[in-house]
This record gives sequence, C-alpha cells and structure tokens, in this order.
Amino acid sequence: MQNYSVGVIDFRGDVKEAVRRAVKLIDWACPSNESILIKPNMINSKTSEEGVTTDPSIVSALVEIAKGFGCKVYVGDSPGNAHPGKAREVFLLTGMLKAIEESGAEFLEFEREPPKVVRINGAIIKSIGLASCIFQHRIINVPKLKTHMQTLMTGAIKNLAFGCIPGSGKGMLHRIGITHNRMAKAMVDVYSAIRPLVSLNVMDAIVCMDGNGPTGGNPLRVNKILASNDALALDMASFKMAGIEPLKVPYIREASQRGLGPKSFDEIDLLGDPLVEVKFEMPSTFVSRVSSLAGYFTPMVTASPRIITERCTGCGNCAEACPAGAIELNGMARIDKSKCIKCYVCHEVCEFDAVGVKKGYFEIIDRWVF
Repeated sequence: MQNYSVGVIDFRGDVKEAVRRAVKLIDWACPSNESILIKPNMINSKTSEEGVTTDPSIVSALVEIAKGFGCKVYVGDSPGNAHPGKAREVFLLTGMLKAIEESGAEFLEFEREPPKVVRINGAIIKSIGLASCIFQHRIINVPKLKTHMQTLMTGAIKNLAFGCIPGSGKGMLHRIGITHNRMAKAMVDVYSAIRPLVSLNVMDAIVCMDGNGPTGGNPLRVNKILASNDALALDMASFKMAGIEPLKVPYIREASQRGLGPKSFDEIDLLGDPLVEVKFEMPSTFVSRVSSLAGYFTPMVTASPRIITERCTGCGNCAEACPAGAIELNGMARIDKSKCIKCYVCHEVCEFDAVGVKKGYFEIIDRWVF
C-alpha cells in the first residue's frame, strides 16, 4: 500500500520557516534544473487576509525552496472570468505579482496562448481545453482552504481542476456539473489528466474562509500550513481539520473510489504538529441532514443567487462568467431565474459582494442526494 504523508505545521508568524518545515516533513525534493510552475488560487483580486487568495509569502517561500534545488520557477493561474490581462491585474492587486518579482520567479499568464485540447477517458468529460503552459513544467499546487457554495469545500483538487482551465472554459464544467455527483465526476475527470504533472501540494490554511465561500464568506484564522505529495491526501487532512468527514464531500469520494490517492483518512500518515479540528461554518446552500444519514450534507436546492442592488456597479463580470447566460445588464445586473442553474459562479466572481444567496425551502430531490 502506498504511503500518503501530510505535513502539518502551526504558523507562528514566520511564513518561510513554516513552509520549509512542512516541505521537509514529507521529504520533498526536485531534480536540479527542472522547470517548476507554482499554481496558487487567484480567483479574484481579494487578498489572502480576506480568506480568498493564496498568501504571496507562501509562494515566495516555495520559489526560494525550488530555486535552492537549481530550478527555474514560474508562477501562474487563471482567475475566475479570466481574459488576457485579467490574471496580471489580479496578481498585481493582491500583492502576488510583487512577491513573484522580488523572489526571482516569472509570472505566467494562462490565457496568453490557446488552450491545449486533452483527451480524457473520463466518466463524463472526454476532452477538455487546458492551459498549454502547464504541460511544460512540474506543478507545485498551492490552494487556499475554503468552503464552497457548490462543492461544499475547495482545496487542492479543485484548485487544479478548475484553475488549469483558461478563460471561459471553466463554464463547461458548471454546465455539465448540474448535480453534485455530476460535478464530482467532471472535476475528477479533469484532475486525473493533471495529476501526473503535480510534484507538490501546499495548503494555505493561515487565513481560511468559511460560510458562503469561496469569495463571499467569512475570513477564519486557522494558522496552519499543510503539505503533501498527493492532492487527495492533502484535501482529506485539510477537510478533516475543518470538521468535515472527507468522504462525505462528493468529489473527494469520487477521487478516492477511482484510486487517485488514499481510500480513506486512515491511510494518511500525519507528520509534524497536531491536526486540531477547527469547526467551519458551512455554506447556506448546504444543511446537515439529521436522520440515519446524520452528518451528510445536503444542498438546499431552492437557494438562489440574487443581486444586491445597492452594491452592484454594473461591471458585467457576473454576466460574462455565467455559464447559463442567465444574467443581463441594464445599468446593473439582473438574473433570469428561469435560466439560472444555481452554480453560484456570479457569487464567486463578484468583487463587490453584490451577489447574495436567497434561501428557499429545503427540499430533497433524488438527483441531489449523495
């Protein structure tokens, strides 16, 4: 049986030291002169202290470590609703671009070249356009630990599956993943194609997000950095720390069943500091079922996004990102409820907190039960 290790480090104020210790715990190394791509979570221009994007100091530390092995280092990502130039703007506003330049790495924009169409022998996805540049490097994956209104939690696997799809291509996963089971299968299909490229996964759990994540929830200081050679093992450990049984997250269960990492949390060897549970508040789109299936989370399928008019600037980001074409602009955004597929992408990409979620009555519908 393969050994899956996760290094757990308490953050005590020195980011570089914490990252070095986490990486050392799992004995990570890379060949000299290898080309490394560090892939943070840069969904929009909200900062790491707001619990949204990856801490630039963690990336700086990883650049230093990789350069210490004699590697050439690049840093890049595809934000939500990305178009040429959007990534640079996000990296600039969050302080990530400054960190890249000062650490001696190079910024890489995923939208600068046409995507590479990859054939996948997946359960749902048979081909997908991925950022061409990712195939030229070994990847260091640096997600942010957050709740997620559509997938319950987001971490290492989701950071790869969505973040490596450039531009509007992410919308295809949302259109296909109209149920939790379908989204789980689609995400894991894409992850399976990227997994062989990944060398290291480091979780930013210094300031996390709970509630209505991944961008509109509440910053939650946890002060942990976790590292693993395996993305699924890292997600399992991180979600366990957040008070979630990992296999009750649909895409975690899907990846585990396919053998893309540990079968259960019990197969993970935890190294370093204790993995102390910090109870995360769940998104308003999920409730815990009190029944013989106690502890499972079930979506409130009537929870709908709504425009908070006093905050809407009419920027159009939500309309451009909506995979269903359900948002129109007339001075401000308006959601056509008859077209809305409740993927909450509008909520994710809005940088003005102008998209809220209106709770409906709780229903159980067969297609949503996992």
